[in-house]
Amino acid sequence: MNNSTSASSTGVSIKDNKDKTIERNIDKVVFGDVIFKSWYPSWYPKEIIGEKGLLGDGRGIVVQTLYVCKWCFGYGKNVEEWARHCRGCLRATAGPPGRKIYTHGQTGTWSVWEVDGEVDTLFCQNLSLFAKLFLDNKSVFFDVFGFNYFLLVHACPKTGAQQIVGFFSKEKMSWDNNNLACILVFPPWQRKGLGAMLMGVSYEISRREEILGGPEKPISDLGKKGYRRFWGAEIARYVLALKETDRKKGKGMVTVEDVSKGTWIHPDDCLGVLREMGVVEKAGKGKGDKERVLLDKGKVRKWVEEQKLDLKKVVDAEGFLEGYAMKPAVEEESAA
Repeated sequence: MNNSTSASSTGVSIKDNKDKTIERNIDKVVFGDVIFKSWYPSWYPKEIIGEKGLLGDGRGIVVQTLYVCKWCFGYGKNVEEWARHCRGCLRATAGPPGRKIYTHGQTGTWSVWEVDGEVDTLFCQNLSLFAKLFLDNKSVFFDVFGFNYFLLVHACPKTGAQQIVGFFSKEKMSWDNNNLACILVFPPWQRKGLGAMLMGVSYEISRREEILGGPEKPISDLGKKGYRRFWGAEIARYVLALKETDRKKGKGMVTVEDVSKGTWIHPDDCLGVLREMGVVEKAGKGKGDKERVLLDKGKVRKWVEEQKLDLKKVVDAEGFLEGYAMKPAVEEESAA
């Protein structure tokens, strides 16, 4: 069982080649008690995929089954070594690394844990390798020091056993104000609304940090679909609560900046989603040269119904660790 990844021996980064489709190099993954196919290649060390496999030479499948520890993401090709590792993995009893920053709902079944890539480097490297099997437009870098990783964890109501089912990563210092670099819910747990929960956590952190941003671009096709639904629901909830438009049979002017401030979604993303929803008309510039749109609440309600969206907030701000990511209050200077 390989549980040590050295940046010097496997510090490979590979970017998508638009002129060539790189084939999958690993067929199936055994992750705990579930097995599922990979979607894309990942650049595990040569002990796993071979020397040529690291070059991405289009050889196709070189590993039929990869065994991955569901607690620490250690990996190997031998089932007996994997089983032996899993029985003694320290993470099985210690729980996820890092600290719990968010508890979802009163039952506490779902939670989010923050992990520092500089502190739990090996864990984050192994997690990145595993994630690349299901991400098409992200490069794998072993320099995880500049990132924090936010793990989505499910606790079994009966046994309390914890299972990591997805994550997102975030740069510690982003010059583009990105609130998320990479997001993935592992295939067996997709289509359950969990991606929206992770998106909601990333935006709540942005709100607390008072940094207006969004996910790193470009976004994968799957990611775009998820973000459109998330942004659409957030924007619909905000605009349907506006009182200013009610005096004109549900129609009225709003600025894109106001929608952005109300949802903490970047103005460019707000305008793009509003246009895709087909609920607004361009209305030129308002005071201060702010972009305005003519909003129709009736169309918003119809769009929500067609998309079968639940407008209930996906994240409860009260579930966060007290004071987490909040800027310290500035004390007023006493009068001289």
